[in-house]
Order: sequence, then structure tokens, then C-alpha cells
Amino acid sequence: MGSGLRLSGRNVVTPLVGRSRLRAVTFDAAGTLFGLRDPVGAVYAAAALAHGLPPREGLAELLEQRFREAFRALRPPEYRPGDRAHNDAEDRAWWRRLVVRVMGGLEPFALDAFFDEIWQTFAEPSVWQKYPDVDAVLQVLRGAGLRLAIVSNFDARLVPVCRGLELEPRVDTIVFAAQTGAAKPDPGIFREAVSRLGVIPGETLHVGDSFAEDVAGARAAGLHAVHLQRDAPKARPQAGTDASAIRDLRGLAALIPA
Repeated sequence: MGSGLRLSGRNVVTPLVGRSRLRAVTFDAAGTLFGLRDPVGAVYAAAALAHGLPPREGLAELLEQRFREAFRALRPPEYRPGDRAHNDAEDRAWWRRLVVRVMGGLEPFALDAFFDEIWQTFAEPSVWQKYPDVDAVLQVLRGAGLRLAIVSNFDARLVPVCRGLELEPRVDTIVFAAQTGAAKPDPGIFREAVSRLGVIPGETLHVGDSFAEDVAGARAAGLHAVHLQRDAPKARPQAGTDASAIRDLRGLAALIPA
């Protein structure tokens, strides 16, 4: 794959063997290619204070905890295949339900105006940052002739974020759940991606930070998959599986032939 990639020594990989030639690599978005510059609780706290919430000690930490709990508790958006208008509206409604859970009991403050600002804030590339390994890895993969895509459960705000982070021109297509009516781990979103890339699932490797959504979902659709574990001190395969695990994207060097 060229000299630009170096295996870190803290990855656990199973070389992709016994398969047709690899022609494409797809990536999850948030947590894989980019992350927030500041913790979500800090972003929520700053916006809430600006919209009239009285100051209180530990607000950012409280909102961080509430956000994580609400994100886990809410059922996923209910998409309809082929109904983009409904799906976009469902995404916005889902996030409003989450915001209501996060901010519940902290009024009085302007909740509707707060939500509008928060919704727009996370569409701004400036609140996100690419991980430092991303550009070099994408360049090497592209130089090797591989087709590239982003496959994400992010909503339509993903496109301006990727454009602002200069990811859009580095990939061939961006696929997100509201477009397809299917969210990871549903195989449908992966099938849409490989169709756009003009490849078949067995020629495609997917990389993401969620075992359930990215690894299990991709494999169910017939793709190869790698579990990215950026926050782990050492990459470890999910118990009871043979899935490869890497700590950063440079670990792909051991999986993709030169």
C-alpha cells in the first residue's frame, strides 16, 4: 500500500484471505473519520446558558451524562424506504426528543430556540475535527485504486460537515440513513453503498467504531469488516468473534495488500 501507512503494533488483525480482490473501502463517519472538538455536554451547556438557563455548577458534566443516557434509551428513527422527506423530518424529530430528555427539568429557558441552535450547531464543520490519521490513509487507499465511501447513521447534516472537513472530495459517495430508509446495522444501507460504488459486497471492506452497527451489520450484508477502537489502550477483538480490531486507520496496512 505504499510507505505512508505504518502498523502501530497495537492492532489485532486477521488478513483478508480467500476472497475476491478488494476493490472498495467504506467508512463510518463520527467516531471513525471525525469527532467533536469539545464534549457534547459543553456544547449543550454553552447554548443553554445563551438561551436563558441559569448558571449552575457542573452543568456541562450533567448534560454530558444526560445526553449519553438519552442516546442509549431512545428508539432509533423510524425511516420509510424511498421517502426522503419523511426520513429527514423523522431525524429532526428524533433529535428534538433527545434534547427534551437532556434538558428536561432545567427550565425555564427557551427550549425551542435552544433546539434550533443546537441542530444547526452540529451541522457546522467547525465543531468537528478530523482524526490525524484520516487524510494520509484516504490518500493511500485512493492511490491504490480503491473506491471509497462514507456509510453513516448521521442525518443530512453529514454532507455539509464532510464538505467543510474536506472529506467529500476524498470519497466517491456519502451514504446516510435518511437517503436509503435503512440505518446500520440494516444490510440495506451497505447494499446501497456498494451499488453506488459499482462493486459487490465481497470486494468491499467496512471500517467503523461500533461492533453491532459497523462490524455485524457489514458482515450481514456480505462485506468484510474491521472494528476501529480509537479509545482503547490496545485493540482487542470482540469476545467470541474473529473480527479484526485496530486502534487507528493506519492498522489497515496489515489488511489490504500492496
